[in-house]
Amino acid sequence: MPRLHSSTLDSTKRQPSSLNDRLDKRLLAYMATAGAAGVSVLAMTQPATAKVVYTPANKTILFNGMHLDLNNDGIPDFGFHSYGLGNVGSGVVFPIKFNKMMNHAQPLASGVSVGPGGSFRGGRQTMVINCTCSGQSAYFGPWLGVQNMYMGFEFNIKGAAHFGWARFSSPTTGPITLTGYAYETISLKPIVTGDTGGNNDDEDSADQPGPAVASPQPSGLGQLALGAPRRTAH
Repeated sequence: MPRLHSSTLDSTKRQPSSLNDRLDKRLLAYMATAGAAGVSVLAMTQPATAKVVYTPANKTILFNGMHLDLNNDGIPDFGFHSYGLGNVGSGVVFPIKFNKMMNHAQPLASGVSVGPGGSFRGGRQTMVINCTCSGQSAYFGPWLGVQNMYMGFEFNIKGAAHFGWARFSSPTTGPITLTGYAYETISLKPIVTGDTGGNNDDEDSADQPGPAVASPQPSGLGQLALGAPRRTAH
């Protein structure tokens, strides 16, 4: 019976161990690569962080085609215009294209959620009414005499619905002043009226400082609520 040399025995004993070591190293390398790839995929699939973008403003509302661009992308989202019939004129807000206003564009208090489940509709909605009766003018409407009240909006950004608000103040005799507006960057995520993204300093909290754009000074019905004395019709 042939006798195996001790070196041969040692070699046969080392081979399985060496093979196992190589397999273990390859397995560990594969696991590390797969793990890194998995982390990368997970990172890519994480939802984007929600952000409220707020723009301070100090603009008198002119009902002459002035518009409001909530996200300051150069595309008007809502407009302000005047309509008249006989001795009665209305200053209205209206959505551009498929945008909508919440609760018939009625004033909202601070802290109201503007988002899915709210009541939104298109069409023009009245902010102020002027009646010239017996030679005298009377101004009235839901947006006269308010202080820091909000209008809720649903509007379109690149085919996706977003929510926002605009804040207005007005003495009982007018004019109505736009004092700020904001929107939520995540589609379909609600925004709360008055939420400025955690920064309440109007001068420093504007991520995009472009103001609402006004057209030239109006005439006739376009002067609704621009500070004319309020008189009681007789």
